Amino acid sequence: MAATVLVGALAGQACGSGFDETLPWYLDTRGGDARDLKRLYAGQQGVIMARSPRPMLFLNWRLLHGLQVGPEAGPKLTADCCTPAPTFDGEDGGVYGWTRARETLPGVKSELSYLSVERDIGNYQTRQNCFREAFDTAIVTLRDRARRYGASSPAVRAWLDGQDSVFAACGQAGVEMPPMLADQPGWLRADRAYQSAALALYNGFHNAAAERFGDIARDPNSPWRPMGLYLKVRALQREALAKPSPASFARSRAAIAELAAAPDGTFGKGETRGMLRALAYRDQPGQTLADLDRDLNGRQPYPQIAVDLRDYLTLGAKASSRPDAVDWIETLKALDPAAPLEHARERWSKTRDPAWLLAALARVSPDDPAAKALAADAEKVPAGPAWLSAQYHLVRLTIAQAPPAATRARLDAILARKDLSGSDRALFTSERLQVASSLSDFARHATRRRICLGGFEACLRNGDMLPERGQADGYSMETGPAAETIGFGEDARAIIDRMPLDQRIALSRNPALPTHLRLDVALTSFVRAVQLQDDAAIDGLARDLAKTLPQLKTDWARIAATAPGPDKRFAEFFVLAKIPGLRNDLVYYTRPVGSVVNFRGSWDDWTILPADQRAAARAPLPLVNYQSSGVIYGQAEADGDLTCLGECGPGAFPLRLPDVVAAGQAKAQAERTAFFQSSIEKKPPKGSLNVWEEVLAYARAHPEDPRSPEALYWLIRVTHWGPNENDMSSRAFRLLHARYPKSNWAKRSPYHY
Repeated sequence: MAATVLVGALAGQACGSGFDETLPWYLDTRGGDARDLKRLYAGQQGVIMARSPRPMLFLNWRLLHGLQVGPEAGPKLTADCCTPAPTFDGEDGGVYGWTRARETLPGVKSELSYLSVERDIGNYQTRQNCFREAFDTAIVTLRDRARRYGASSPAVRAWLDGQDSVFAACGQAGVEMPPMLADQPGWLRADRAYQSAALALYNGFHNAAAERFGDIARDPNSPWRPMGLYLKVRALQREALAKPSPASFARSRAAIAELAAAPDGTFGKGETRGMLRALAYRDQPGQTLADLDRDLNGRQPYPQIAVDLRDYLTLGAKASSRPDAVDWIETLKALDPAAPLEHARERWSKTRDPAWLLAALARVSPDDPAAKALAADAEKVPAGPAWLSAQYHLVRLTIAQAPPAATRARLDAILARKDLSGSDRALFTSERLQVASSLSDFARHATRRRICLGGFEACLRNGDMLPERGQADGYSMETGPAAETIGFGEDARAIIDRMPLDQRIALSRNPALPTHLRLDVALTSFVRAVQLQDDAAIDGLARDLAKTLPQLKTDWARIAATAPGPDKRFAEFFVLAKIPGLRNDLVYYTRPVGSVVNFRGSWDDWTILPADQRAAARAPLPLVNYQSSGVIYGQAEADGDLTCLGECGPGAFPLRLPDVVAAGQAKAQAERTAFFQSSIEKKPPKGSLNVWEEVLAYARAHPEDPRSPEALYWLIRVTHWGPNENDMSSRAFRLLHARYPKSNWAKRSPYHY
């Protein structure tokens, strides 16, 4: 028990917590779900992502070179070496468990709500000094001592006072042990010796702690004796690491040698190798790096591979001559846009190692002079661990020039495989989408499946939460795990937003898309049709939406049944007021979910431009707006990447519009001249119709229309969560309460904004 109190505290000094990164919804830089990882650990390498954590890239390096990974080393390399699984203090453990355990002694009322476990080490940084295991061990020991010697005994209370001092030193300097009892029993004397040694350790008096642990190791009456030598060694190691000097390293190595020479079965003897390496990391970095390079690149992995890898990567990155594995990883990770590409090309030319070809491919953009030769080399990569990555980049570099039919054939053969990981399938599906031969072909390749680990509730790693219901990421908000995981790819959303209205409407009726995604396309198309005042499109979409959004079935039917003119426009605008998250593009749209009162989002200041004022061309939203689920590098528009979202490397992947969509671009651009953006453009042209002003005017002019009081109610909400031009909120509020004071709509609107 005693060992766990110190082992955690000492381990924390060797390697701090690793970094966490937010993952895109359908790409996983750490290997995918349990089935994907099983195949990966067995040697089936998928597309390598340069943005993967370095341990994952080292796993990729091993597989590229025929080295084994296996089910034991694999999990250690797909998670950072020193980041434990998240734990939460409950009633029986950790700091909170300790504060509760204290209160089980009679007369003890804890004033502690929490104990700091970190020490300030300067420069606005802290180091964790005490770990959960210390508190768990103290809880077990307290219960044992109370049971054996009486919860009300002065000796047990003295033990508690001593332990409180030990834990106070976790976060405070200068803590001392309380005075001993005059008639201290033997068991308390032994425990007090251990507590004093632990206090010295937490206070940073490592040599004193080592001396006291040495005394414990020689005390035949101490229950902590079996761990005494190990804890002495750990204390001296901590002193050497905290205050490096030839003398401190010599004392630490001598103590480690003593532990290594102890009889088999001595506690902690198996850790001497790691202790010596931790010292050598500091005072013999060159030799340590060479040893690590030899060990880590052996054919078989070993238990300490992930911990040793951290030292290897740190030492290797600083070395004047990097080991090949470190050099490859750092070349993939480098921020410099030019030099790493040239370095990767040089290494590929010299070694013909496919790993270096993949590094060059990950960094090269299609318009780079080197792209053609690298693509030719990628096409020659034989079946093996580098093949899928080479195929991905080969398509990326040639998709703009190669015949679409040939690219489709290549990608269809890859997508026919049953062994692709979720991320790999998403990547090749995205490439396939961009060479779709028809709208139906587009619909079949437009969706992505969210990667879930361990079931629906565990989608994504490290506590990342699923998007809130109704959020605009394009994923299903219907009930059931299967529905929740299907959504548009970021590339698909961008392409759909570049389609002309007739193509969008046709896509919204395509049965290959799930209902919730057809709803998304239909609603955003409805907004476009309203802005264009295309009555035929409006009526057709209203009939469709009566089925996919039945919460507004009556409103949709009224739109379709009303002749063109002010009454029809009011029916259209009435719907715009009820659905706050509507947009004419998918990127900022929020799907309505549940009852009307639960629809979420904010209202836009919709404007209908007169037909003779639509001369100004309006470009589609920049592609970077569609990377909300991925990594935005701040690249230029032409350098965007909506396929791998920047995860596969800095090499650009300009979006290719499928031919069927590209053919409609003139029409799509002409339609965009009607899309006035109130948040960007200051004033609409003369003769423009402000939707909310027309709703107010219609309600004022039609007092008997049962929709009028409700319309005023919605206008008050529009101006709360959206535009409030010309004091719209108070004008709607005054009319509602003056004309319909006893209506439910007035009662539900006690304020204006």
